[in-house]
Amino acid sequence: MNRRRIIGILIGTALIAGLFTHSPAQPAQALDVYTTPGTHHVNGRVWRTTCEKYSSTVERCRTEIQATTITYSRGRYVEKFGWTFNNLTYKPSRRAQWTSNVLATPGEHVSGGRRWKTECDSAWTGRNACRSSILTTTYRRSGNGYAQGSTWVFNNIVHFSDSSPTTFCVPGGSASAGVAAMPANDDIVVPGEEPTPTPRHSPEATAAPDDPTPAPSLSPSPSPSPSQSPSPSPSQGSSPETPTPSPKPDPTVTESPTPSPSLTAPVTQSEPRPLSVEPAAATVTLGRIQHPDHPVGVLYDRLGAFRVEGSAAGATQVKVELIDATGKVRSSATVVVASSGAFAASLKGGFAGKATVKATAANATASRAVELRKAGITQSTPTRIDPLTTSKVTGTLTPGIGNVLVTAYVSTSSGWVAAGSARTASDGDYSIPFAYGKGTLGTWQVRTCATLTWGPTIPAAASSGVTRARIANPVITNTTAAEVASTYRSGCPVGPSGLSTIRINQQSMDGRVYRGEIIVRRGRASDVAQVFAKTFEGGFPVFQMTNPNAFGGDDIKSMAANNTSAFNCRKVVGNPYALSPHSYGYAVDVNPWQNPYRDPQGRWHPSTQHVSRTPVVPGMLTTGSVPVREFKARGWEWFSGWDWHHFEKK
Repeated sequence: MNRRRIIGILIGTALIAGLFTHSPAQPAQALDVYTTPGTHHVNGRVWRTTCEKYSSTVERCRTEIQATTITYSRGRYVEKFGWTFNNLTYKPSRRAQWTSNVLATPGEHVSGGRRWKTECDSAWTGRNACRSSILTTTYRRSGNGYAQGSTWVFNNIVHFSDSSPTTFCVPGGSASAGVAAMPANDDIVVPGEEPTPTPRHSPEATAAPDDPTPAPSLSPSPSPSPSQSPSPSPSQGSSPETPTPSPKPDPTVTESPTPSPSLTAPVTQSEPRPLSVEPAAATVTLGRIQHPDHPVGVLYDRLGAFRVEGSAAGATQVKVELIDATGKVRSSATVVVASSGAFAASLKGGFAGKATVKATAANATASRAVELRKAGITQSTPTRIDPLTTSKVTGTLTPGIGNVLVTAYVSTSSGWVAAGSARTASDGDYSIPFAYGKGTLGTWQVRTCATLTWGPTIPAAASSGVTRARIANPVITNTTAAEVASTYRSGCPVGPSGLSTIRINQQSMDGRVYRGEIIVRRGRASDVAQVFAKTFEGGFPVFQMTNPNAFGGDDIKSMAANNTSAFNCRKVVGNPYALSPHSYGYAVDVNPWQNPYRDPQGRWHPSTQHVSRTPVVPGMLTTGSVPVREFKARGWEWFSGWDWHHFEKK
């Protein structure tokens, strides 16, 4: 038998008014519990947030809160206190991924039989964000019973970032909505869990059907039937460049003793607050002062807000201030004293230097001298690297915090672009693979930036240049049988044991750098490696340098592909009775297309296009060309006039 689970909420009239009038665009506490992993004590409540990779390009955070919930099932209401779902926030990602998704499309939508309403870039969300609400049934206490109604309930928030940031070290997306300042004894609304549409370009962004996506909430809690909670689907009309993802599977209600995800809400505490007069004598004491998840007593300018704890007696509120060395109040917060006498406040830092934390409760004050140290990040980059290598950008974050995202940015004509990232080790060290510009030549300015999970960024002091230079990096190895599988046969003048394989960087006509491979007689390997190293360093282009195995040992095909090669046990093209000098491994052909060969019958191969040696084109050999000069300097002969691409040294 299908079972309908209805969740009620208990919420006071004052709280309702506060929720609907609060604007997240106003300054909020620096600590964002919705995107900061860990357990947090904020505004008299206990929060727990976890963040995970939702897809290859999207990270999401799920927040729970300790609260009393009511579950309606089989004709009875059950109250329970504990951890319950509060919201889901999608961290900044490229806006293009969410095109046609109802969570990123302003207006009202009907999807899966449910009504959705989305607003984007509004005063509530800030720039580069969208929030979505769903129309659903809600229950609230009314006298000795419960009243039912339909309400738009805040369900999801998605933040966006630009694909190519033009300002260094500024995370994309809008400012996250912080936790509103609410009285400690009021209860925050707890929404139900709703499936979430999948962002575009995220084929692996799927979850198990029994894991519907929750959502953040700042409004009364819904109570939809789980069987009526389909995921809104993105548009199917996207262009081929932006394929539409598959929506996440809908949760399914099955006959199971395991309860479905519940729509929950805390119960308003019945403990009365007697009207009283502030006592004549109050006391206040400061306790721990620290950043979230960071050692006690060490404060930094760029680690965001820090938490001030203490106790007070004879007062219901405490004002906590951060005062710099000049006497200026840099941050302040007024918080409610709990029934236990404890209080906690969040103060923004943002500067380095000596300061004072001051707490005032009625006519009592307490102060403590503190120092905000300067946070920083070092970076070390190689100055000159192989154009085909993946190098590393390394450094250390101070303070040494683990699991902090560090991104290496490269300055381009359109702004700073991310070139790689890594997370810090427990001591703050990081190592970022750097592959930007691989296969090209040039110099790039690189600068790193650390982004803390709770928002602040820590940039490196300056950028440093990384040059992908003309480094040929020749490597000579003994030739294997497999490397001459199509170019050697029994009876050839030289076999694999007498050959060497050279792998070396070369640059093609289009400027692309690639790794070339050429096989020569072992006694000629050093000469050939040196010649082509000078060729690359001198900027002379070699269209391609591929093992003739790729052409089945067919020299006609190899020439037509403009392939530079050496060893190939074969007959002379145009003379089936003569063994080619390439069979001995002491001949090299360079750019056959720009430098054609005339066979004994007078035919030109592979083309007649460059039989005339003017005009000189890239890759054409002349007396002043680097390969010609370098081969001749080592005693090689150039067969100019009829076999323009051929060099030989017996």
